[in-house]
Amino acid sequence: MMKLSDNCSKTLHLVLELIDEIAPRSSFLLGGGTVLEARWHHRLSIGVSFFAREECVGEFIDSFIQQASSDRWVSRGICIEQIFVGNGVLGGTPNGKFSIFGNPNAFKDARSEEEIEGTGIFAHSTPEILLRKIRARMLRTALYYSRDAYDVVVANLYSPDELKLVLDNLNTLEKDSLEFDRHRSDLQIRDLEDLVQPKFPEIVENLQSFLFDVLTRRIHREDLLNILDLDQEFPH
Repeated sequence: MMKLSDNCSKTLHLVLELIDEIAPRSSFLLGGGTVLEARWHHRLSIGVSFFAREECVGEFIDSFIQQASSDRWVSRGICIEQIFVGNGVLGGTPNGKFSIFGNPNAFKDARSEEEIEGTGIFAHSTPEILLRKIRARMLRTALYYSRDAYDVVVANLYSPDELKLVLDNLNTLEKDSLEFDRHRSDLQIRDLEDLVQPKFPEIVENLQSFLFDVLTRRIHREDLLNILDLDQEFPH
């Protein structure tokens, strides 16, 4: 059973109470960097990300927003911060952020068998999370956020086989896009201050270089272990 950090756990349970009034928990999976943090303990996550089939979110999101805006839930600290019409919502709680989005799964086995704290919510697989980060937050928007970049580099340490599967699933145009970005002098990794308690500060200091070396397969797990002076028996 997967255990989240304290603030993420409190956020999860509060949002689930609200969800229970509207939809079955089984409609949702937990994904994003919070799941990777629970697996790898490589940084501190500050929010929880729920994902559901798009048709479920389309039916659910209006009711969720209406309930979250009621006095009962506002008094408990639920706050809706941004609405993506028919597709999702960003919000906050006293203990951290949350998001709920509808997205088709990239992999057939997108759900892992890891249940989150006995809640009936299961986690996305590592490949599913990494592919979403690369496609949605890097390729489609060209917004290279520090948390996503750091997670992808650290995946080369903890889950190299899963990362290889993800990179193998990128099409030629996507690979060319990453190669193009590698050489852009104007590209910056954004929001470094959002990286909380990173376990590998050396990666943060050279994040852009490490990221594109990993994404374009110019650096492998053994190389990264040597650069960071980590034991070759480093667990993964």
